[in-house]
Amino acid sequence: MAHVCSADFLFGYFLKRTLLLLVSSLLLGSFSFAVQHSAARPSQLQSSVQGFQKAAVTFELLDEPKRFSQSRNYSASIKISSVTIAGKQVGLSARGLLRGDLKMNYLQRGAKYTCWMALSPTAAGERAGFKGRCNDLPIQISPAMKENDLVAGLRAAFMKNLRGVDTNSAGLVAGLAIGDVSLLSLGLLDQMKLVSLTHLTAVSGANCAIVLGMLYLLVRRLGGGRGWRLGVGIAALIGYVQLVGAQPSVLRAAVMAASVLIGVSLGRKTAPMSALALSVIVLLIADPWLSVDFGFALSVAATAGLLILAQPITTRLQLHLPGWLAIAVSVSLAAQILCLPILLQLQAGIATYSLPANVLAEPLVAPVTVLGICACLIAWLFPPVAWCLTYLASVATWLIAKIANYFASQQNVTLAWPVGIAGAALSVCLIIAFLLWFKAEPTGLRNLGLTSLALIAAFSVGSIGFNLVRSANWPLRDWQVVACDVGQGDALVIRSAGQIALIDVGRENLPVNRCLQKLGVKRIDLLVLTHFDMDHIGGLSGALANRQVGLALVSPFKDERWGATGTNRLLANARIKMVSVERNMTGTLGQLQWRVLNPNRNASGAESSNDASITMLWRSSEFNLLTMADLGEKGQRRIAGQDAWWRDSELQTKPLILKVSHHGSADQFGELIQALRPDLSLVSVGKNNSYGHPTLKTLGILQATGSKIERTDELGSIAVASRGGGLVTANAPGG
Repeated sequence: MAHVCSADFLFGYFLKRTLLLLVSSLLLGSFSFAVQHSAARPSQLQSSVQGFQKAAVTFELLDEPKRFSQSRNYSASIKISSVTIAGKQVGLSARGLLRGDLKMNYLQRGAKYTCWMALSPTAAGERAGFKGRCNDLPIQISPAMKENDLVAGLRAAFMKNLRGVDTNSAGLVAGLAIGDVSLLSLGLLDQMKLVSLTHLTAVSGANCAIVLGMLYLLVRRLGGGRGWRLGVGIAALIGYVQLVGAQPSVLRAAVMAASVLIGVSLGRKTAPMSALALSVIVLLIADPWLSVDFGFALSVAATAGLLILAQPITTRLQLHLPGWLAIAVSVSLAAQILCLPILLQLQAGIATYSLPANVLAEPLVAPVTVLGICACLIAWLFPPVAWCLTYLASVATWLIAKIANYFASQQNVTLAWPVGIAGAALSVCLIIAFLLWFKAEPTGLRNLGLTSLALIAAFSVGSIGFNLVRSANWPLRDWQVVACDVGQGDALVIRSAGQIALIDVGRENLPVNRCLQKLGVKRIDLLVLTHFDMDHIGGLSGALANRQVGLALVSPFKDERWGATGTNRLLANARIKMVSVERNMTGTLGQLQWRVLNPNRNASGAESSNDASITMLWRSSEFNLLTMADLGEKGQRRIAGQDAWWRDSELQTKPLILKVSHHGSADQFGELIQALRPDLSLVSVGKNNSYGHPTLKTLGILQATGSKIERTDELGSIAVASRGGGLVTANAPGG
């Protein structure tokens, strides 16, 4: 009886302590969130932000500019110290997000700048109180803080003395060692994303463990006691965080490692899960916004997966596989299982080749990290040695790039998985099944877990089989229009009587090339580059790869951006005839007749690149197609008022396909869309894009016309065929 009472007392004690800790954490976290939220959005600035006004702003750069995913634009967190509103300077402290082009890459963390900034609001739930874009190059008014000089010097010396087998391999060395991905091509980043290797470029727990483990063993070998090991370890963690930047995954790893070090130094038994929980609580109290950071969530989930599942999976696999292979597979599998619900919010489906890609790539991470860190620390004093170390490390990263390229180029690179709540629920069931199978003690529960895994596996195999059949039958044999899934960009393929037209090429080479390969396109008779925004012309090299081009139509808008000059140079080097279009220009593609509706000659009346983007009307005996590029409301009003083309009876009697303008942005002339009443509306848009495309306003306009709306972010590439007086569509996720 005494034992029972004692057990009940202990259980009650620990329960009360746990509840007290949770309540305290929630209260502290809520207070921290309230303080940070109000500080990011001072009342003096909100009216200007909500009104999309411009103001003279003085700000400090809080972190290094980072390139957007699949973009050539940069972004950095800033803190405004003063703003001039209505001719009056106001001192304040507001956190925001600065965006810009390649010129932003030269801004320095910790330095203060001033510029004439266009302000706009952020989406709900974002940490930043506003978004800003400088109209001109920011002027530096004070340099970076002195305490950053050493770290900045080490990073600069490392990047200056970085050598590799090629640019991408050198860029991967920088990514794995110090988290700098500025040298990586967007094509390689896209490939790594497809096979779930992007975590390699996010410095996290593995990198911290490698660095800390080396120093800990070194101090121990030199005879240093617990105090020395603790001191050196904590100093190394602080220095490493400074060197690679306070990324969420790095902070999680550092706090967790510090708690383990302190525990070991005090003679306490290490409890990795407790250390993980403590690091999460501490960091969320300090920065509640980490709760909505995907990088932080993935870091925590992956670590938990390793701690919970890696050992039992290894034990089971060792019965059937060599020990080294069992460990490699279990580590990758354990991390990916617990990350699955989060990954499904970031990408459509599961990366089919994630496991083999990670099994092959993971063993190469440790030597790259060690060599890269050593090179970074000595690059200042011994540049030639740094060259040798980084080049040696690049051999391993070159292999990682080859692994990513190989698996990303395979068929069915993405396994279809239910989306939304159903997909998340199924992924949670998968996690529970794994936990029951590997961790449950009663045989009945283990069998339940195994049965659940078998059912989920059967579903997955069926899904793979379905995708294989669909892939073999996709696209439609009689396809006439295909909206290629190229992310946040445009690439539309048109076929008529064996001739091919390609309208825009997306942002990256790989997606458009993959789409054209699947369509069997070996020659492009008509290439239309509607304007020179990167999400429309960036993938030109991929479109041209091993393909002949008959004629290229380009916008006459005088665009001096490097994207425009680079595109013209690329077309000229390929000896492709270029024609600058103008309104009412006509031509044929097989049995299709096309007519240019915008821009006017020499782009007269156009105010911007978007306003001068090529808009075309395509007619056939079976259907009509209107491609509107990124033409905004003003431009749509202009083409609607130039003549009565939109009143043509043929547009009403034949099915009309509308390639919705500007990825479904709110900048639409609703009256024109209502008058056209398209049967099918194609929206080429990237999943989870930062622009909020397509907007609810545009979707509402399209729905009001009764149009069928199909989006590449939800369906992948979309093929359209005209049959029996109507339109038939088919889609291919991931393609």
